[in-house]
Amino acid sequence: MKRVLGGLLLALCVVMSGLGLNAGFGLAGAQAQSQNQGQAQRQFVPLVRAGENQTGMQQTSGQVSGEEASAASGSGTGLDYVLAPNDRVRLIVFGEADLSGEFVIDSAGMASLPLVGEVPAAGMNLRTFQREVERRLRNGYLVDPRVSAQILNFRPIFVLGEVKMPGEHPFASGLTLLNAVAQAGGFTPLANTQRVFIRREGSAGEEEVVVRSGVPVMPGDTIRIEKSAMFIYGEVRTQGEQPIPPGLTVRTAVAQAGGFTELADTQTVFVKRAGSDQEIAVPFDSGALVQSGDTLRVDKSSFFIMGEVASTGEFPMRPGLSVTTAAILAGGFTTRADTRTVFIRHAGEAKEKRYRLTNDLVVKKGDTIRVPERFF
Repeated sequence: MKRVLGGLLLALCVVMSGLGLNAGFGLAGAQAQSQNQGQAQRQFVPLVRAGENQTGMQQTSGQVSGEEASAASGSGTGLDYVLAPNDRVRLIVFGEADLSGEFVIDSAGMASLPLVGEVPAAGMNLRTFQREVERRLRNGYLVDPRVSAQILNFRPIFVLGEVKMPGEHPFASGLTLLNAVAQAGGFTPLANTQRVFIRREGSAGEEEVVVRSGVPVMPGDTIRIEKSAMFIYGEVRTQGEQPIPPGLTVRTAVAQAGGFTELADTQTVFVKRAGSDQEIAVPFDSGALVQSGDTLRVDKSSFFIMGEVASTGEFPMRPGLSVTTAAILAGGFTTRADTRTVFIRHAGEAKEKRYRLTNDLVVKKGDTIRVPERFF
């Protein structure tokens, strides 16, 4: 009886062990099948063309090479950069080397990509462009595409006007106005260093900005530096175009031009404003400010003396100068001079007049004095 019961128990243990083993194998198989299905869902399944081997084109999108990951995660990708024709973009479709590469946006603003064809790009920033490429790949090509876009060459900027190297210059990420000017060689001596004009790409008009640190410059911008200069001529030592530093007055403008000549009128400077045909007489010490485009003229304040004096010629005026003192400036009368009479032709007059030589006879600006010879 004990042997029968022992046999029954042994048989029962064998049956139960078999059932547990089958259950374990069933659970493991279900897990393996689930993993295989998940991988199949992540596989790249392109549309099959005639004569192509679909199986040979299948890859796992989760496999990313070290080079692709480095390129995709590199700094300076500029996802806010707005694309335009002639931009070159690097696209990385993770795990799909055949779909990755460098692409140029054509004149129509399109990027021609593998499988999906032409994709609008101009006017989009890189982030939006990435999403658009992902959307198109998801529509019948990839189940879960991941795309990274990186700009390879930025559109240049243009710096014009009063810089030492005007023209086209490369753009770099984080470029500011002062950096752009420095890249163009810096301001010329005649540049307006306070305000410049920027025309943003795609804009019809310019905006005037104050020159300071941190003003951003974008690809395709045109920067124009205006001239801030005045022109000075006449009785100054250095005639011509001169810069206008902040706070330039008539007095400091003359000093900047080397100062007056010996024959200059040191009391008045004539100023013609930009766009005006009229000159304004400005007192030299008035503190009047010089404006960009002004023309300054320093007149002569002199007289001529000829005849019976030791040195004939042109001499500078002095306030209250008498004819007798003028003759002394000219070296004095000769022994043949008539010291009782002189002839004077005033500025603007065609004929000379005879005057009795007295201490009260004063020389005027522009006078021509002739000391006659005596005959007895």
